[in-house]
Parts: sequence; structure tokens; C-alpha cells
Amino acid sequence: MIRSWSVAVFVLCSALAPCVPAATLEVGPGKRFARIEEANAHARPGDVILVYPRDHDLPYERTAVFVRQTRLTFRAAPAPRRVSISGQGFNYSGQGSVPRAIFQFNRGTDHCVLEGFELTGAHNGSHNGAGVRINQANHITIRNCEIHHNDMGIMSNGDGTEETGVDQRIEHCQIHHNGDPADPGHNHNLYLGGTSATLSFCDVHSSLTGHNVKSRAHHTRIQYCYVHHSSNREFDLVDGADTARPESHAVLVGNIIVKDPQCPGNRGVIHFGQDGGKEHDGTIHLLLNTIVTPHISPVLELSAANAKARLLGNLVSNGGVRQRGQRLLAVRGGAGLASIGGHHNWLRGDFEGESGTTLDARTNPMQRIDAPLFGDPARHDYRLRQEARSPLDVVLSPTDLALPPVPGAARAREDVPGSWQYRHPADKERRLGEPAQKIGACSRAP
Repeated sequence: MIRSWSVAVFVLCSALAPCVPAATLEVGPGKRFARIEEANAHARPGDVILVYPRDHDLPYERTAVFVRQTRLTFRAAPAPRRVSISGQGFNYSGQGSVPRAIFQFNRGTDHCVLEGFELTGAHNGSHNGAGVRINQANHITIRNCEIHHNDMGIMSNGDGTEETGVDQRIEHCQIHHNGDPADPGHNHNLYLGGTSATLSFCDVHSSLTGHNVKSRAHHTRIQYCYVHHSSNREFDLVDGADTARPESHAVLVGNIIVKDPQCPGNRGVIHFGQDGGKEHDGTIHLLLNTIVTPHISPVLELSAANAKARLLGNLVSNGGVRQRGQRLLAVRGGAGLASIGGHHNWLRGDFEGESGTTLDARTNPMQRIDAPLFGDPARHDYRLRQEARSPLDVVLSPTDLALPPVPGAARAREDVPGSWQYRHPADKERRLGEPAQKIGACSRAP
């Protein structure tokens, strides 16, 4: 009875106590804290850790931030360039309270933000030291960061339930040259898991050994990004503990996706299905993407019995490289061609016809012409030339543009798909309006 009374008094006093306002903890030369780890240890939920550049823009070295609080914001102070953080020389072992990443957000550290940093040099003996690791945390946002030359760029995971790894957001980031030649093919620019992850307005390129984007998440959404020049596939969207649930979808909308003509590994562009023996029950939605590949390997490969695909308004080009026998689609592992459908896609090159699918032959024309199609690919400009007129006058219906929602994300009013387009580097701009809905990811060049 006494114990119950004590608990009641504690709860009442806690409810009546004034809220402690969020604090800003400053890190850098002449500030209260010299290292980010020190500020993290003193921070309370809701605080902002504001990090200033070191003198002469030297990096913060051997940084290892093991986050335990909710609603923290780690923000670089305004500066001409991102605040640099190097993990070189530190072993991101994951043992005890040692993180596997420069910043690691653990279960329960929901609603945290990481913004404005350059993260490089994270390695460990398992070849999976990451710039950032989201370890079962929910509603984590990574914004305006450059993440390069780590074993992994960003790594995330859940626990196979709907309650972990929810609503991960990666926005306006440059993620490149991550991987470890000592363990080739097993480390990637992004290796995602959990319930839902969304990548927006990012430049992801030049994975050193693996894929640009590998995901085992229940729901993966990639929108208005530039994903290119991977050592293997650009996207490897495969099975895991979270994908056996129904509606384990992937959505790619408004992306520019470009294969390296000298790609040393798997030359396929997008793989949706299995590589680990677990079920993958869902649909990959490809809407308004520009895809450039000179290779005969398939643009899209399905490899699970319950995997389906829906293709609408995509522009697929050989990039001006003549290669006979190019393939748009391939299936294996129990997947069926009849589960692939869509309309109003434009194929530019020597692509073979796809029999057995439900793709509408009338609105999916193939053109074997080599006239320049894009504004200036060498300068990352994939806007259509004015003279490159699509043979289709396309107006996609609201039903065509409907996409499955991201589980756990706020259901705020969203723009109609195709309202934005990628702007290099790692930015966005409004897509110019035209009388008809446009094919591909970009409007025409002025």
C-alpha cells in the first residue's frame, strides 16, 4: 500500500512539474563541448546539438555517437561547406556501447534528425562500418549529408515486426563511393531494412563493390533521385524478415537511373524479389522514371512467386549505344511474366519485345533510332531535347498515378506524382507543366 501511494505521488508531481525547455548544446572551438559525443551524453530529449566546423575545416576525428535519447537533432552550424567528421582509425565494432557507425540511432531513439555533415572513414572487421546506422529506431531523418568512403553509407534494420524501422527518411543527401574491396559485393551505398524507408532528392552513385541501393525493408520508396554508376545493380530490392507480410512494395517514382557502360559487376538495373529464401509478397511500382542502360542485362528482374510489377510512363534508353537483344524484363524463382503490366512506357534502343506480360503493346512503343535524346548527360542533364518528341501524347489518370502509402509516415497532403524533378546536385525543382503528362523523370530543356 505504501509503495502504491509513493508511485501515485511521484506520477502526480511529475505531471505538475514544469516542462524543461529544449536546449541547444554547442560543439566546436571555444564552445561548451569539444566533441559531439560529450554533448550527446549531456543531451535531453528534444535538445539540439549544434556542431561548428573545426579550425581550418579539419574533421572531427574518430567520432562514434551512440544515441540513446529521443527527439535529438544533430545539426551542422551554417558554414560554406558541410562539417566534416572522420571515423578513420576507429573500429566501429558494435560491441557493447560501441556503435557500428559514426552515428547510430538505437531502438527507442525515435524522431531524431541528422543534418549537414560529411561522414567518411567508418570501417570495422566485419566490413559493415557505416556513416549512419538506424538500428530499429523510428522516424529518423537524415538530411543534407554527404556520406562516402565507408564500408556502408547508410545501414538500417528492424526486428521483423511493424513497430521498428518505421518512416526512415533520407533527403537531399550525396551518398557515394562506399564499400570495402576486402569483402566485395556485400557492402553498399545504402543497405536498408525495417518497416519503411523513403529516399528523396538524393544523388547516389559509384558504389565501390556492391549495389547503390539494397533494401530488405517492408516498404521502400525512392523518389526524384539520381542513382547511377554502381559497381553492381542500381537497386537490389530483396527479401528479409519484413517482406513476407502482404503489400511489401517498392515504389520508384521520378528517378534518373543510369548504368555505367563499364559496370564491372551485375549489369542489371533493378532486381525485385529474393536472394535469401524468404517470401517477398508485393509489387514494384515504376512510375515516370528515366532509365539509361547500354547493357543487354534486364532493366527489371523479378525473382519471387508473389512479386509483381507495374510500369507507367517510364522512358528507357540505350544512351545511344547500339546493343542488340536488350531486355526490358526477366523473371525467375517462380515469378511470372503475366504479373507484369502497365502502359505508356517509351523504349528507345534495340529492346526485344516482351511476350507473356500484360504490358499494353499499343502504348509501349520501341524506337530503334540513335539521335541525341537528352540535354547534356555529361553534365547530369537528362532533360529531353526539344527535338526529341515522344511518339505518345500521354495523359495519365488519377488512378494511374495512385501509389501505395508509406507505412507509418504522416498522411499529409502530397503533391501529385511527377510534380517535382531532380535537380543536380541532390536538390529538387518543380517540373514544368505541359499540355500532356510527360514521359520519364524530367521536363524538356528550354
